[in-house]
Amino acid sequence: MIDSFRENGLNALPIYTQIKASRVELLLTSIFHNLNKRLVSSQHIDTDKSISLLLAFLLGAYDKQQSGRLSIFSIKIALATVCAGKLVDKLRYMFSQISDSNGHMEHDRFADLLQQALALTTAVFEAPTFGFTEAAVAQCFPKDAKVTLNHFLDVFMSDPCPPCIMWLPLLHRMASVEHVYHPVVCDACQVRSFTGFRYKCQRCANYQLCQNCFWRGRTSHSHSNEHEMKEYSSYKSPTRQLAHSIQKSLQCVPSGQAKPQAKIVPMQYDRPVKPLELTNIVPATPTTLRRHQSERAPSWPSSPVLLPGQIAVNGHLDDEHKLIARYSAKLSGRAEYPLGSARVYGADRPTDERSLIAQLEEENTEMVREMARLENQFITEDGQLTGLRERKSQLEEKMFVMQQRRRDLMMQLEGLMAQLNAPGSRPTNLSTVSLSQIPESLSGVGKQISGAFRGSSVPASTLQGDLLHAADLITDNMSTLVRELDNAHDSGYTNGAEIA
Repeated sequence: MIDSFRENGLNALPIYTQIKASRVELLLTSIFHNLNKRLVSSQHIDTDKSISLLLAFLLGAYDKQQSGRLSIFSIKIALATVCAGKLVDKLRYMFSQISDSNGHMEHDRFADLLQQALALTTAVFEAPTFGFTEAAVAQCFPKDAKVTLNHFLDVFMSDPCPPCIMWLPLLHRMASVEHVYHPVVCDACQVRSFTGFRYKCQRCANYQLCQNCFWRGRTSHSHSNEHEMKEYSSYKSPTRQLAHSIQKSLQCVPSGQAKPQAKIVPMQYDRPVKPLELTNIVPATPTTLRRHQSERAPSWPSSPVLLPGQIAVNGHLDDEHKLIARYSAKLSGRAEYPLGSARVYGADRPTDERSLIAQLEEENTEMVREMARLENQFITEDGQLTGLRERKSQLEEKMFVMQQRRRDLMMQLEGLMAQLNAPGSRPTNLSTVSLSQIPESLSGVGKQISGAFRGSSVPASTLQGDLLHAADLITDNMSTLVRELDNAHDSGYTNGAEIA
C-alpha cells in the first residue's frame, strides 16, 4: 500500500490535501494490481469490481458534501484500517502520521485520526455505539499528556482497549480465525462442524455454540444467554487437552532432590489466580516469549488442590492420581476450578445492555421505514400537484379563448343593434340583404338570427325582439361557461393548496 502511494506521488503531498475521485481510483488500481502480482493465478481477484466497491465505500464514508474529493489523510487512515496485516504494524503507521519530529503525538491530529477511523463504523450504521465524540478522544489520552509510540501501542493493544476503538482488535481476531475449523456440533443450530470462533458454556456440561448462534443469542435446552461463555480461537481434541493438562501438572510436582531454599511466606489466596493471557488477541513475538519464559516462576502452593469430598493425606502418595482427577473434573465443566486462558464473555457486562442495543436497533429500523414511507408519499403528492397545475393552466387558456370569442360576439351584436336602431332603417332594406353578407363569425349564433336575416316579410319590431332574445341566450350561455370555468379553477387551486 505504501508503494502504491509512492507510485502515484501522494506521499510528498500534505496529508490534508484534497484529491479528486479519479485520482483515488488510480491509487486503488495500483494497489489491487500489485496485490494480484503477489498471488497465484487461481487466487486473483476481480480488480474492476473491487475498485468500484471500495471507491464507492470511501466516497460514502468521507464525501458527505458530494464534492467528489477526498483528503489524503482520510484515504491513508481508511486503507490502513481495512487492509490485511498485523495490528501492531497498522498502529505504528497511524502513529507516524500524527507524530511530530520529536516522536510525540499531536493531540489535534489524533482527534482527526479517531474521527476518520470512526467514520468507517458510521458508514456501516454503527454510529450510536462507535460514533465520534469529544469524550471518545478523552477516553484514550489526557489532553496535555506526552504520548510516545510505546504508550500509544500499550493503550490500543491493551485488554480492554478504549471502548470507541474496541472493534479494531476484534476485526483482526475475526480475520485470524476465519478459516479455523471446529469438528464439533453446535448445540443451537445442530450444524456438525463450523469455522470461526467457538464458544463453550461454563455452566452447562459440554454445551458449545458457533459464532453465528452466539452473536444472535440462539439457545437450546436449559442454556441461557446469561451464562458465562469461553471463546476459543482453535480446536484441540479432548485427548490432547487431557494429555496437555497432565503434562503441565507433572511439571508442577516438586522433586524430592530439590535443594532447601529460604523459607518464604506465600501470599494467601482463596483460590489460585492465573495471570491473564492475551495470546488470543495479540500474538507475541519471539523476543516477548523468551522474556516471559525467563520471568515466569511457579507461584502455586506446593500442596495439591483438593476436590470436593476429598481428605488431605500426608506425604505425596498418589499425587499423580489426584492431579489427573482434578483436571478430569475441570474438563468435565465443573465451575469450582479456575477458568482456562480463554476469554470469558458476559462476566463484566450487564445483560440489560444487550436488550438496550436490540431496542435501539428496532427503533432505528422503524425510523428508517417511516422515512421511506414519507418520502414515497411526498413523491406521490408532488406528482398529483404537478397534474393539477397542468390542468389549471389548460382551463385558464380555454377560459381566455372563450372570453375573447364572447367579446367578439358582443361587439358584433352591438353593431347589428346599432344598425337596426338607426333612424330611417326599414324592413324592406333588410329584405335586400343577401345571405352572403352575413359575417362568418355569426354563422353559429343560432337559428333565430339567421331567420331574422332571411325573413323579408317580418316587421322590424319582430326582428329587433328576435335579435335581443338571441343576444340574451348568448350571454346566458357564456355566463354559464365562465361560471363552470371559475368553479374548475377554484377546485384546482384548493386541491393544490392542500397538497402543498
